[in-house]
This record gives sequence, C-alpha cells and structure tokens, in this order.
Amino acid sequence: MDLLSEASSGTRVLTARHISADKQFPDSNIAVNTTFLCHSYSLNPDFGSYFTALNTYAWVLWACGGAILLAICALYVITLRASVKHWRDNISHVAVVLSIYPIVAATSFISIIVPRARLPAEAVAQEAVMIALYHFFCLMIAECGGVEQFIRSAGGADLETRTMPCCCWPCCVIPRPKLQKQSLTWLRYLVLQIPIVQGVIYFIILVLWAEDFMLYQQNFVYFQPFIATSILSGMWGVVMCGRAITTIGYQPRHRFLVIQLALVIVKLQNGLARSLPDIATLPCIMRLHPAVFTNMVQNCIIIVEMLLLSLWAWRLYRRPPGKDLEKVLRDKVVVAVLEDSAPAIDIRVKDGVDNKSYNNNISED
Repeated sequence: MDLLSEASSGTRVLTARHISADKQFPDSNIAVNTTFLCHSYSLNPDFGSYFTALNTYAWVLWACGGAILLAICALYVITLRASVKHWRDNISHVAVVLSIYPIVAATSFISIIVPRARLPAEAVAQEAVMIALYHFFCLMIAECGGVEQFIRSAGGADLETRTMPCCCWPCCVIPRPKLQKQSLTWLRYLVLQIPIVQGVIYFIILVLWAEDFMLYQQNFVYFQPFIATSILSGMWGVVMCGRAITTIGYQPRHRFLVIQLALVIVKLQNGLARSLPDIATLPCIMRLHPAVFTNMVQNCIIIVEMLLLSLWAWRLYRRPPGKDLEKVLRDKVVVAVLEDSAPAIDIRVKDGVDNKSYNNNISED
C-alpha cells in the first residue's frame, strides 16, 4: 500500500470494521434536543427574527388584533357619549375610568407586534389602571354630592375598616373612625399613592431594563413586595369608600368590579404568564423562546378580555346613577321605629317601677 498516494487522494472517513458506513442510526431523544434548541432562542428577540418565526401567522394576528382594537375604541366613544346624559358633571372622571380598556388593549397590540416593547407597554397599561382607580374613587365621592353632602348623608356613621384585604387577623384590631372629612382625606391619600408609587417603581424597573435585560430579569422579584403593598393598601381605601357609600343607598359594586377585573388581568394574569415558562416545560411550537410565545398568546387573550369588559362597561355607564330606594327607605323605617319605641320603653319601665313601689307601700300598710 502506497501511503503517500493514499494520503494525497483526498479526505476519507475511516470506520471500524464492525460498523457499516451505510447504516443509518436514529436520532436520540429528539424532544430533549428540541427543548434545548427552543430555549436557545432569544428572550428578547428583534423584530426581524420575530417576524420570520411567525411567518404568515403574523399578518393574521395583527389583522385580528387591529380589528378588535378598533371595536374597543368605538365602544369607548359610544359609551362616553351615552354617559354624558347621566354623568355630565363628572364626565372627566368617567372618561378616565373608561379609557383603561382601549389603553390596555393598545399596549397589548403593540407587544404582539414588537416583543421588545413588552415591558414599557406593560408599565403604561398598569399605570393607566392605577390612575383610573383614583378617578373612580373621586367619582364615588362626586356621586354622593361631594364630601360635605357625603358626610351629612352618612349621619356620623363609622367607617368600616375591616374589609378586603384587611378583613382578617391581625387587621381586626384596626379601629373604626367616624366618617368625617379627615377620614375621607386619609382615604384619598391612601388611594392616590397607588399611581405615584407604581410610577416610581416602574421607572426604576425600566432603567434596569434599558441598562441590561438580564439585570432586569434577576432583580424584578425584589420589587414585588413593594408593588403588592402599594396596590393592596390602595384597594383597601377604595373598598372602604365603596362600603361607606353603599350604606347610604348608592350601588357602585358592579362598576368597581369591572375595574378590579382589569387590574387582575394586567397584574395577576401578566405575572402568571411571565412565570409559566419557568414552572412548566412548554413545547417548542415556533422558532421562538417559550416565554416569547407565551407572552404573545397572553396579549391576544388580553385584547379579547378588554373587548368583553368594554361591553360590560357600556351596559353599566349608559344607565343613570341612582340610589337603592328600597334600602334607603328600609333603613329610615328601622331608625324611625327605634326612635319611636325608645320613649315608650322608658315610660313602661318607669311605670313598672312606680307600680312596684306602690305595691310595696300597700303591703307595708
């Protein structure tokens, strides 16, 4: 054998004698390899790679999302025009409260188109809901005729502090102050801190995100206790105010529930969608990281949810605000009966005492 001629004849693949070069071996553990490949994609993809991965589905998603967004904006205008008839004096508060649905839907639509805009869009959506909460608090006070009229209608009642989320121990020791101007001012500050504190926190988070995406990923969890404390304390103030105006006949429960659902969607649902790829092993459906794909699906769901909430808000705000007259009359009847029966009870007791002393005098004689 001429070794020089063999070496110069080109590159050759040498195999062992007991292995055939024509034999095909099956790929081992394709699912594991696919999972590794799926997680090797970027958590923060650029628009080009994102559009290439979606292919024709991108146009379908954008067309459907844009159509639903236009429907939500049209519903906002229709609801606002219908509410002017009954909420003319408080139309600015109503406009801000109703604006959360098109704003949240628009931010979700932007996140579907540009995945790198997810965090700024999420911050805008959450801040919109926090501002709407404060305006809903102002709307409840204005619905009662202002602070002074609210206090007169309450008639010196106690402010119920043992409500959600402070309805269990150790919150049971919180005193119940009188419903006065000072207590309403305290409630106003408690609700007003939500948009301020949330805005400051998300500004810091956005700075970390702009500096380094992984720095944001590693430190976001440390902001969660401050975010939760701010939201829960503010919601506590709104619930206390809602409970107080319910006692004088107003019914803001359904309007408050619509805002609560929007808050749950932008906070709790977003948090669950963010943690889902870390909790479960998701399949690789497209050439996208599972977290990016989950965020895309979740934003599509949010747009549909905002459409449903907009329809509910239209049904609520097209009707005039009014009191529950049966509850008001029932409370007045109970108070009147108690006031009428109190002197009779005193006289009866006094008569009983006089008769008893009179009988004792007779027995002594």
